[in-house]
Amino acid sequence: MALPQAPEPAAPHQAARPDVPQISPEQAAYAAVARLRLTPPKPVIGPSPEINEWKIAAVGYPYWLWADGNLDPAPVSTTVQDLTVRLDAHLQSTTFDMGDGTEVSCTDLSARWSPAVEPGAASPACGHTYTKPSLPRGAYTITAYSTWAVDWSVNGVGGTIPLYQQASTTVPVGELQVLTH
Repeated sequence: MALPQAPEPAAPHQAARPDVPQISPEQAAYAAVARLRLTPPKPVIGPSPEINEWKIAAVGYPYWLWADGNLDPAPVSTTVQDLTVRLDAHLQSTTFDMGDGTEVSCTDLSARWSPAVEPGAASPACGHTYTKPSLPRGAYTITAYSTWAVDWSVNGVGGTIPLYQQASTTVPVGELQVLTH
């Protein structure tokens, strides 16, 4: 019984895996970014309408805007066709479509409303004041359109690939009136 012959070693100028086409570092980076799992930043307003007795946001009141999620993910490495790709994603900006026809663009989402904020104080970084109610028709949909810059490197070659995501939430906005006697 004859033993199977070992294949001839590949010549130095030939690819070790001829069945797999060779790709450039940039192509490997795009493939790695396509597999990257970033959580879309979810829009949040403060103070939350849930904390008042009417459960609505009020026309004329300044609301703070920010996004929840992993806004500063750790760098990752992955392998694409024997190339090690290092990825480092940074949130560049977020534009909030407020649902009332206005957009608010923000690069700083670090200011978050808390109960310690003086009532009626505007956000120092990113905010919005509704001028018309959504009720009784329903709630406004706030959509956060986020732009990421994903820095990549492969064997000393690198660049940046933009990545776009969106996430939404809803908020009912009504008018509050004060009656005096």
